[in-house]
Amino acid sequence: MHNTLLGEVKFPKKHFQGIDSVFQPFTTTQFQHLTQRLRNEEVNRSLLQSIPFCTIKSRAVAFKAECIDRVGREEILESYSFKHFELWLNQSSGLSFEENYRVRAKIAGQLIDRSDYQVFFPIAGGKVFEGTHFVTAHRSPDLDTTVASFWGWLDAFAARVGNGLHIWNVPGGPPEQIEIDLLFNALFGPGVFTRLAKTHSALNATARDLMVQKGMLCKHPSESIIGIDHERDQSAVVVIEEKGFYVGDWHSADVEGVRDVILLLSSCLRWFENSLQLHLMGFFGQEQVRLEDASRVLEQLFNLTICQSEPGLEFTPKQQQKVLKFIVHVLDIRKGLDCTFEELCKDLSQLAKCPFADAGALVLQMKSAGVFQATGRLVEDRSKIFGYLEKTLNALHETILHIRKRLESLDIALKTKTEVFGAKNAFIQAHADIEEVRSKMGSHAFLPVMAMDGTHAYPIGVVHAASIHKPILGTISLRDFCNREEMGLPAYLEVISVIDHHRTTLMTSAPPFAIISDAQSSNTLVAKQAFIIGDRHSLLGQTLESIEAQLQEHLAHPTPVFGISTRLTQNLLQRRMIAHRKSKFFIHPEREFVEYLHLLYAIIDDTDLLSKVTVADVECVAELLNRMKSIAQGRVCEIVSLDDLPRNRVFAKKAAARILQNEDMYSLYRKVYDLRGVEITRNLELAAKGSPSNIFADTKEQNGCCRIGQTKMFVANVGSYAKFSSNIRSVWQKNAAKIAQEKPEIALHLHMISTIVDAEQVYRGTEPKYTHKDELWIWIPRNSSAEDLLKRFLSLFVGSSGLKHHPLEVELVGERAEELSRIFTEGCDAVPQKVTTSDGPTIAILRFSPGLLNSRKSMVTPFLPKSS
Repeated sequence: MHNTLLGEVKFPKKHFQGIDSVFQPFTTTQFQHLTQRLRNEEVNRSLLQSIPFCTIKSRAVAFKAECIDRVGREEILESYSFKHFELWLNQSSGLSFEENYRVRAKIAGQLIDRSDYQVFFPIAGGKVFEGTHFVTAHRSPDLDTTVASFWGWLDAFAARVGNGLHIWNVPGGPPEQIEIDLLFNALFGPGVFTRLAKTHSALNATARDLMVQKGMLCKHPSESIIGIDHERDQSAVVVIEEKGFYVGDWHSADVEGVRDVILLLSSCLRWFENSLQLHLMGFFGQEQVRLEDASRVLEQLFNLTICQSEPGLEFTPKQQQKVLKFIVHVLDIRKGLDCTFEELCKDLSQLAKCPFADAGALVLQMKSAGVFQATGRLVEDRSKIFGYLEKTLNALHETILHIRKRLESLDIALKTKTEVFGAKNAFIQAHADIEEVRSKMGSHAFLPVMAMDGTHAYPIGVVHAASIHKPILGTISLRDFCNREEMGLPAYLEVISVIDHHRTTLMTSAPPFAIISDAQSSNTLVAKQAFIIGDRHSLLGQTLESIEAQLQEHLAHPTPVFGISTRLTQNLLQRRMIAHRKSKFFIHPEREFVEYLHLLYAIIDDTDLLSKVTVADVECVAELLNRMKSIAQGRVCEIVSLDDLPRNRVFAKKAAARILQNEDMYSLYRKVYDLRGVEITRNLELAAKGSPSNIFADTKEQNGCCRIGQTKMFVANVGSYAKFSSNIRSVWQKNAAKIAQEKPEIALHLHMISTIVDAEQVYRGTEPKYTHKDELWIWIPRNSSAEDLLKRFLSLFVGSSGLKHHPLEVELVGERAEELSRIFTEGCDAVPQKVTTSDGPTIAILRFSPGLLNSRKSMVTPFLPKSS
């Protein structure tokens, strides 16, 4: 940055030149053949490594936004967004809390002590809130709330306010304003609102917000259920195959029933093993032992059925049913309890992939072992006999042991769980809402959370049952509109941070961080908090050497104005202290400049170019300009001073005039206002045709029964408005009627048409010449409660201090014009009326001097009725 006007400062993307090297590995055949799970791991790991190291040479938030947008745009991963990267960062990266914090700092463009974020969030004492943290703009967002919520989200992400995700929400998407392209799309890439933000009209917790990987234990089907202790390990066992795809889940509640069935069959196998030992010992212990008798003795045992065995005879009817289902449906032995031990052991040995000797094989082994003579009589050689018995019985024991271990493997257990007990594997996808999670959870201790790779699912975490029954499932920060009811916030989201300049009603279970102040723009309040952090860590883009040189120069040749001189000295000394600390903390100058630029444009927009301001607003704007200029030219300076202005009731107005006539300030608002004038004309034409436009974008529902919008235009747009006003009002009325039908409680509909001065008039300080009137449209549905709301509004509004001594007139148009005239006569009889009865819906058009009602928040909203 050089000594140029602030409106001409550019942000080169030279540090994005390495982005192609980051993406090159994703184009290889080897990468394409990976599963979705492994591709996800590869991409996230690469993006983590691509974040520039913590130096003041990087602006990683824009780089990260560009990378994430490219991953989604090029379909390297399906539906990829910033939350997927943060989820991986939290749960799969293997980074410690401190390492994770440093990565966040790199992305946010500033590394500061976590306690410094207490100027925005209640995180004293190292507190980290449970669950996802949302930072949301208000409904029908304007530039003010969009900017405030964006920087609130980035600070929350950097501070790691919660242990889950950090979600930026802009309900319905960003406002259709020129500044959005200038401040967001141009600086952070075209995917900033699709990849970084949610645009949901309501905030809801999902499985992704409740999901954790801690405690999730992935096992393979061949592993044994023995040794899995859910209570000791506090683990949620998820079974996956070799590629990582989901097979099933193993709960502590599954253990007892499944193991009981396996033990029942194992008891039969143990009985068979013991019986075979006894039969062999008894056979060889006879006085006369002949080979031909061996087949008869062994076959008698091998041909016994399971139900004829001693354990089988002792099975209860319920146990018989379970073992029968296990043998038939799990082991796929169709004879069930009627199968012989020879058949059972042969099938099980094939399942366990181990050798098994049946009756015939054992007889052959006797022959080959030399235990019998050629005549068939037993040899008189104890070593041969006992050697044969030892080898045979050991082999039998190993086979039975191997079979029993195979029966205790997870694949058999899972099949037993479903086929014998009818228990189904239950899982959810990451986007499942809290109600779906609760309904599927049932009596389960946990639910696996799945991502999809084509038709295959793979686990990315688990939701524990305990987590969904907590009264608070996440936290939220509100920016610019903090009434819980009008924001539609669910009870399970706890509000922990509030910055607002509206009338607020809020109840929380614990003290939140809250700034609620009478400023015209909420970003005035945000900026003041940002200044606190800046004064602790920012060098304003300078070095210790340049600060020392400026300080020496300033002390040798102080500025003649005492106030400016004192502030410059104080500022330089403050920056010198920061530089001398040589700490690891820093604020990147481009990040700081961009933040101030955002805040300044938001304040300009919400104050209609400082035409409606408080003292706090003008002081904040002056400070923003001075800090931005210091960063831009690389030396501490002050281009706007308000010291000489008397601190009286017109101070704010005079301060605003001085600021607006500053050349740097003019360079900023001129280019936006020039573009906005063209955009307003285009949108007026679109609105008149009923096509999508932003004419009605700035509309809010308030007090549970009112809906009020505002359209701002310049004098240059008045001709276009006059041409299209009738059609535009008709479109607005139809929209209002549709809303009233969908939401009968919203019964009072208002829309302001406000004139704001253009950039050139403001800069030159010339008074605008108006030949038109501003308007307030009013429409109500046909019912008594709507009429009552309108009367209450008129009686308070028309008599307000902002309208006293100013001429008003109202035009009543439509089929119910006479009826509406009566309501106006009762509510504000002093206002002259023009009644035009005609076909079509009835609208009241209240007209007044241009610029008279320049603040919806302070001049209209206080008089809106509340629903009873």
